[in-house]
Amino acid sequence: MKKYAYLAGSITCILFLYFLSAISHPPEISISDLEKYEGKRVVVEGMVVDKEFNEKSEIITLKDGNHSARIFIRGSTEASYGDIVKVTGRVGRYGNQLEIFSESVEMREKWDERSMPLWELSENFEKYLGTNVNVTGYVNGVHTRYFYLTDFEREYRIKVFYPENFSMEIENYEHIYVKALFKYDSKNICMYLEIKEKEHGIGKVD
Repeated sequence: MKKYAYLAGSITCILFLYFLSAISHPPEISISDLEKYEGKRVVVEGMVVDKEFNEKSEIITLKDGNHSARIFIRGSTEASYGDIVKVTGRVGRYGNQLEIFSESVEMREKWDERSMPLWELSENFEKYLGTNVNVTGYVNGVHTRYFYLTDFEREYRIKVFYPENFSMEIENYEHIYVKALFKYDSKNICMYLEIKEKEHGIGKVD
């Protein structure tokens, strides 16, 4: 009899520990499934594509494929456009819009640690548009306030704008990396790179 009581107690203890684990470790879900988890704690991962600030909080927008989610953060975060972050929080509504009210934001990958050639950026422009990018290519034509970056075969080309006081020592045909904001010019219907923040810059590729 004692044997069965001990077994029943062990099963109850295991189930209790499993229940605690389920509570403390929420499921990691795709942003596309957010509506299924309204009112529940979840973990999501995505790329930062937008940021809004006020005095006491910050709202970032994460994108995962064709889906995005707004994340409410008390205080602020060091995340930049293009960073990959993992967020733990509870899914809720603000007005008619679903948001995740964050408990923690974990940095998974800084945008400037992810280098890509120009052709890759050009063929995946929808994924990176509006974010910081680290792009490699070759200088082709240096002008006042801008220059052109091309791939080795010169099949792809993009204009790179830099500020007037920017210290730049590059020459035509040099292999370089450009850390800049990837933007779209609706007037001229073209994409371009803009060096405007302290974290942006140019360097030679060894």
